[in-house]
Amino acid sequence: MVEIQATAQLDVLGKKCPEPNMMIKSKLDSMNPGDILEIAGDAANKRSIERFIRMRGHKTISVTEEGDKFRLFLKKAEKEKGDTPISTCGLK
Repeated sequence: MVEIQATAQLDVLGKKCPEPNMMIKSKLDSMNPGDILEIAGDAANKRSIERFIRMRGHKTISVTEEGDKFRLFLKKAEKEKGDTPISTCGLK
């Protein structure tokens, strides 16, 4: 298995939605297109975070789950879709 080399890491463990998405957006704003962000979070926020990433145009590279936690790698999009909401907590 190939180890993914992240450009930056972000720990959103223990945060309640929409705070993880706000933290992810802030971190991505300081990164270059094509950079890889590694996110550590709680399983309860996984769907919301994945939806937020997809809706903003970024690409999920890998997701692993261990118990009530997950680790996700995403590749920053060339151009983010800025018209999507930060809070995807209640969306289905």
